[in-house]
Amino acid sequence: MNHSPKFALIDSDGDERFAAIIGGTFQVGKARLAKPTHLEAFAKAILLDGQDGRFVCADGRKPAVLKFSGKARQAVAYRLDPSIAANLGIPAVGTR
Repeated sequence: MNHSPKFALIDSDGDERFAAIIGGTFQVGKARLAKPTHLEAFAKAILLDGQDGRFVCADGRKPAVLKFSGKARQAVAYRLDPSIAANLGIPAVGTR
């Protein structure tokens, strides 16, 4: 499975799970409510709008729909490309 190394949620085990690219798109929501083609739009949906999205470890382990806000248990931190973070007005690294 393809992924973008520019955006990762870090799970409670310390594994980085990267934004999955499926069929050329990032996927927001378990039901794939949105399929943005730009990472910035995906990161905004996850980090600012509180939605969940599809993520995977670099080696293909642990594909899952993860959320960073609310009652999310698995994702405890994030790492985002600094230029994308600047465009969104948020830090490039954060924890919850």
